[in-house]
Amino acid sequence: MSSKVLSASAFTASAFSAFLLLGAQGAQAGGCHGSSCYDLVQTPPVYGSVAETYVVRPAQRQSRVIPAEYDYVSESVLVQPERRIPRHHPAQYSTVSEKVMVHPGGKRWEVTTDAHGRTTGCWVYDKPRYAHQQRTVVVAPASTSYEVVPAVYSQRQRKVMVRPTQVVHDEIPAVYGTHHRKVLISPGSQHWARSRH
Repeated sequence: MSSKVLSASAFTASAFSAFLLLGAQGAQAGGCHGSSCYDLVQTPPVYGSVAETYVVRPAQRQSRVIPAEYDYVSESVLVQPERRIPRHHPAQYSTVSEKVMVHPGGKRWEVTTDAHGRTTGCWVYDKPRYAHQQRTVVVAPASTSYEVVPAVYSQRQRKVMVRPTQVVHDEIPAVYGTHHRKVLISPGSQHWARSRH
């Protein structure tokens, strides 16, 4: 919009200048004196500097892999299980003496002949007769006991994963730069001013 205004102003100034130029030429022909004379005044353009930001490097996203981490743990491993070993114990015997009846005794008829040849008979009572005999008896029967052998363990190191592999994304911000650019603030102009001579 400003450029259009300037162009219109320039056009008006040009027309006015042409008019005055013609008048000036006429005045010079006839002589320019006093208020009839005008001077052409030139105004140079005005420039300035503006700072502009530009992208030196755009934002980036980089990915990096963090490898898995491992560690070692100790654990017990069964080398030999628990065992039970049998122990056999034979029976134990002993000899004992005991009284036993050999003859029960009782009444019996007994016939005898004396020295004169006489035969007599009578009842005879016999007492029971006893004797001692040896007998083997079991003092302790046969048995089996068990000896327990405890299990045997061993320690070993095992590698385990503490943290799995990870992919990390890093955001790298954009890098910007600044440069200065010369711009026209006000264009140059010219106008007629009343001469002071």
